[in-house]
Amino acid sequence: MKFAKNTISAGAVILAFACVPLSAQAQFDTRSDAPTKITADLADYQADRTILTGAVDVRQGDVRIIADKMTVFTSGSAGLTAGGFDKIIAEGNFYYLTSDQEVRGESGVYTKEDETFVVSGDVILKQADGNVVTGDKLFYNLKTESARVVGTCSGRKCGSTGRVNILIKNTNSVAGGNT
Repeated sequence: MKFAKNTISAGAVILAFACVPLSAQAQFDTRSDAPTKITADLADYQADRTILTGAVDVRQGDVRIIADKMTVFTSGSAGLTAGGFDKIIAEGNFYYLTSDQEVRGESGVYTKEDETFVVSGDVILKQADGNVVTGDKLFYNLKTESARVVGTCSGRKCGSTGRVNILIKNTNSVAGGNT
């Protein structure tokens, strides 16, 4: 079944990607009663998956996820309902946005079984306080709340190219100059 320029209301997609609490303030409440709005140019429903293509935009509360294509692998008869999915793959121009952070990369994958979230391809994490982390991949484990960012090159021979880069804003600066 295909629908052009459709809006689909379903909690599963946003619950998966929005569970990525990369900072304590960005913790997403999966019990939220806020409605989920999904828009895409095309929604293709198959037996074990739903494929959303063309400017996919998922919103719930202040959380927004954007990608060129999103595939939601479903389990059983639950389909696109909260908890009725096994894995979600978002491909192309992936963005995860909240009021206090932005994560972007080429793709994002959430796997329900091991509660992991991986963003790949020129990853940039920006926080509202000005801190920035860049790398090739971001791994986040929802169970342990641990994160790891990796680059494509290791060692000083690489310089900053291909390595993980972290910019921490100086919070000790005083407006108007030094005292």
